[in-house]
Amino acid sequence: MTRPDDADDRTRRAFLGTTVSLAALGLAGCSSDGGDGAGGDGGSTPTDEPTPTPMPTATPTDTMAPMTETPTDTPTATDEPTPTETMAAPDVPLLNYALTLEHLENAFYREGLEEFADDELMGADALSAFGERVRMEVPEYLRTVGAHEAAHVDAITATVEDLGGSPVAEGEYDFGYETPSEFLAVAQALENTGVAAYAGAAPQVVNNDVLAAAAGIHSVEARHASFLNLVNGSSPFPAGVDDAKSISEVLEIAGQFVTSEVDPSVYETGDDRPTHDRKAADDTTDVNVLNYALTLEHLENAFYLEGLEQFSDDELMNADALSDFGEEVRMALPGHLETVGAHEAAHVSALSDTVEQLGGTPVSEAEYDFGYETPSEFLAVAKALENTGVAAYKGAAPTVSNDAVFSAAIGIHSVEARHAALLNEVNASSPFPAGVDEPKTMAEVTEIAGQFIVGE
Repeated sequence: MTRPDDADDRTRRAFLGTTVSLAALGLAGCSSDGGDGAGGDGGSTPTDEPTPTPMPTATPTDTMAPMTETPTDTPTATDEPTPTETMAAPDVPLLNYALTLEHLENAFYREGLEEFADDELMGADALSAFGERVRMEVPEYLRTVGAHEAAHVDAITATVEDLGGSPVAEGEYDFGYETPSEFLAVAQALENTGVAAYAGAAPQVVNNDVLAAAAGIHSVEARHASFLNLVNGSSPFPAGVDDAKSISEVLEIAGQFVTSEVDPSVYETGDDRPTHDRKAADDTTDVNVLNYALTLEHLENAFYLEGLEQFSDDELMNADALSDFGEEVRMALPGHLETVGAHEAAHVSALSDTVEQLGGTPVSEAEYDFGYETPSEFLAVAKALENTGVAAYKGAAPTVSNDAVFSAAIGIHSVEARHAALLNEVNASSPFPAGVDEPKTMAEVTEIAGQFIVGE
């Protein structure tokens, strides 16, 4: 395993690289091509990856209803403002909202990891049902999560300053935990709230570079939440589409821990806010993007249908890949895989319905050869597919113009990240290998998917 201090240093260096890129561009970041989600541990630490954002909107979706069309108006220029004024400055309140949450999470992990020794964390009552492997991983993984939150603070702070804004400062907090188990429970609550916060804010981000960075952090928060749900005895992925919360809802939750004064005016965006800048500089339509996503969801759906039919629960629980895990993880895995399969099937239905509602023709399921022969190989392919799905949604989301479609896509994006975190874990990889998830282009993902498609 990677030493925590090394992981911290690498993550901070990556974000410092981001800040340099931002300063050079005068914007909030630039998108980058991702690492190979089909072959690695779900992505490598980005070097010229953008930075984050958030704000309110989006409705919770625990069920997979079709993504209803809500046409958006094309933005029009008036006084020819500079690119920074038009594309970046309006997002300063959203960046400060994200920064408020990241300050809170950063302080939470910093204080908790100072208070509890590794032995205390590993011996937490909440972990008593887990075997030695998971219990020993918890302190290191918590340090990695803490390093991610610290790096998010640094990057967002630098970006707000680059845009001429004043970054909000860290507050004073009382997290209320007294035992290691209570610390883990609060961590779970904070990470899941972070997922909902980014999902709620993303649709109102103006600058597409800020949005791309926000999507990469959103999915990392989901990876954190997936692992913390697991060790707290909850489902790593409780819904097929992640919930979204507004700024007011999130600040009310955060306010339970904040003991210092908070000025809500720093999060106000105003009524004269420009329209978002989502759209690629090509002829890719929302129907094109939806059919692209549907191609992946068909593939994943078929993968789980075939694999769960081929392998019994006993075969999956006794896969060689799980030999180091205790009974708690092994016995829960078949049920978790069935849930993932149900999510992918629901995504197929929702995407197909939405394409039809927008006047398009949904792509059909193809014929596939996934190449696995053993339960362990099945789990390895699952890991590759889910991490590729994360990179695909991140790469495509900033080119979706329709707000309702975008909100649903970002909610699926984080669920794919939750899936990937669990699949990474059972394949002996970090659930959250980078502080910001990397994107892949449609061409890159199509090439990866093509390795499994044998007929259409």
